[in-house]
Amino acid sequence: MIKGIFFDLFNTLITYDPPREETQINLLKKHGISITKKAISPAIKAGDEYFYSENSKSLIKNRPSEEQKVFWYEYQERILRQAGVEPDPELVNDVLRELGQVKYKMAPFNDVLPVLEKLNHNNYKLGIISNIDRDINPMCEEMGFSPFLDIILTSHQTGLYKPAPEIFQLACEETGVDLKQALYVGDQYQIDVVGAEKAGMTGVLVDRDDLFDDNLQEGYRISSLLGLPDLIAEVITSG
Repeated sequence: MIKGIFFDLFNTLITYDPPREETQINLLKKHGISITKKAISPAIKAGDEYFYSENSKSLIKNRPSEEQKVFWYEYQERILRQAGVEPDPELVNDVLRELGQVKYKMAPFNDVLPVLEKLNHNNYKLGIISNIDRDINPMCEEMGFSPFLDIILTSHQTGLYKPAPEIFQLACEETGVDLKQALYVGDQYQIDVVGAEKAGMTGVLVDRDDLFDDNLQEGYRISSLLGLPDLIAEVITSG
């Protein structure tokens, strides 16, 4: 039986406004490069996975200025190359400079609050496990998540980073949920799904852009959080 459901934060519960895909498409268009959302979405996912991997080794923001510049150059270069765009150095630097001028806000996905409310009503333990290195309690309050959450656990508090099993295990320990009775829902396959599975949880990939098929080597896949209640029933039945 599932008793606890934990979530990643960025790109799982909240998203960027304006969307990063839209921003990249518009910036590249200024440079005479036409690209589709279908091409840029997986590229941004790959860039994010690179970011999370590097940040878990040492915080990007705490690295010397020149190292930060090198990292962000490589990050943007990877996105362009993954999207099928030749990462000419002048283009990479121009895009980085223009991205630095974009003012992003954060907003919850439309499916989040209804699902959190339903799961809370059904008495599941709910929480967030995030690799973010700052206090996200004010953000969760602003987004309307806080009334539904039993725990918010971040790298800022613990010094632990997904996919390390300890951060998943700590969330279960502090909420009194057995790892085998817990789901972890995130948008990054290796860091969220595989990480949770290795820790002893059941991993769930929320694949809003349909970048994966259902034949994952580990865990489950949903295209929206609205599919989570049915998936819970499936996990309980299969278990």
